[in-house]
Amino acid sequence: MRNSELQKKWEGLSPHKAIKGFRSIRISSECIAELFIGQNNKGNRCLILSLPKEHNVDFQSTFKENLSIELFKDTNYIVLQLTDNTYYDLFDDLILSLYHRIKDKAEVAEYTKEFIQTFYKWSEFFDDKKHQLLSQDTIKGLFGELMVLKSFVNETISSRINDVLHSWKGPYDKGHDFVLDDKDIEVKTKDFSKLEIRISSEYQLEKKLDEVLELLVVSVETEPVNGISIKDLILEIKNNVIEKLGDCSILLKAINQKGLTFKNISEYDNYKFKPINHVVYSCTDDFPRLVKSNIPDSLSNIKYNIRISLLNKFIISENEY
Repeated sequence: MRNSELQKKWEGLSPHKAIKGFRSIRISSECIAELFIGQNNKGNRCLILSLPKEHNVDFQSTFKENLSIELFKDTNYIVLQLTDNTYYDLFDDLILSLYHRIKDKAEVAEYTKEFIQTFYKWSEFFDDKKHQLLSQDTIKGLFGELMVLKSFVNETISSRINDVLHSWKGPYDKGHDFVLDDKDIEVKTKDFSKLEIRISSEYQLEKKLDEVLELLVVSVETEPVNGISIKDLILEIKNNVIEKLGDCSILLKAINQKGLTFKNISEYDNYKFKPINHVVYSCTDDFPRLVKSNIPDSLSNIKYNIRISLLNKFIISENEY
């Protein structure tokens, strides 16, 4: 099931008669569970799980700001309802993610549990929380990290896609930007014309004993008209994740740490960049840096610049975009 197929299902929904208060159509016969998309008598879009009559499920119906989940005991339907039409796209992402997670499950208890858990996992992304606008420098930094994440997602097989998404730690502001099985990566984004990068703490280039750490520097140019926005990058990554049957909620949770959602990312469309290249440096023991382990305890909140033109001997690879 792809997004284009789901859209055709929505388009074909209107001719169907309303049954038990819902106009509905089954998503796919390939799904063992009886999973339907539908609309209620208010015109709200719904995702409906029809349970066998003899199956009892005990959970509390929950009504959140723009999303609800409710058990209709007379029909044994569990209905996940969208109450704000501006979230159509995100609701479709939820549907596709859930469909691929349960379509091969035969145990009623198992796919019912997955359905309910998906509501709680995704419901936070449907909240209209107000966040302080991010600065251009913050957006530029996220742009660089997203370029790296995009390349990882593109190069990764489907069975590893969620691991790649989990490896992106940058938005959580803890440790390094990417934590992989064999190494950590710290990403810095700079203007192409600049010769230095900014290190904002004594922990950014710190590494544990025997840990492999790489510094990946992304160079960009500001391009207001023909450049790429973070919205462009996030949606491209999201679509690739869906294509590879990954869990979009991992990506959503990460960008949400910075107050970003699929709904509000267009607020940053005025910040657009053209990626030029990226250079990867090996942060070996002799790499020039100030880290917590090599400065006096009396010093803290260290910020400094590194002149990248003097780092040639540490270069591992260079790539043009």
